[in-house]
Amino acid sequence: MTNLELQAFRRFLMLKISEASEYIGKTDVETWRNWENGTLPIPENVATAMKELKNLRSEKIKLIINSINDRVGSNTIRYFMTYQEFKKVNPELDVIQWRLHQSIATELYFRGLEKLC
Repeated sequence: MTNLELQAFRRFLMLKISEASEYIGKTDVETWRNWENGTLPIPENVATAMKELKNLRSEKIKLIINSINDRVGSNTIRYFMTYQEFKKVNPELDVIQWRLHQSIATELYFRGLEKLC
């Protein structure tokens, strides 16, 4: 994974550098920035984790799209403005799962498949 790909993955998943560095890289913000600007090589475990999150996101989107036809009523997906709001509904999930959910909700909204609520 190149530094530009790492940055693209992070933005695609709607992660802040501080979140990615803490939860994925298990490092400080400066190190993550150095990975993204190409100053330091990206560890394989970080590249793998980002690819796994992208794959998980794709799988979740497919499941939601497949279930849309089985729903009765309007198609809505909750968009949580803050992690605290998300945590109230999903106490067992972390920041990464919140950002993943937000990324999925955004894509489904822009595809015209779901309304945000």
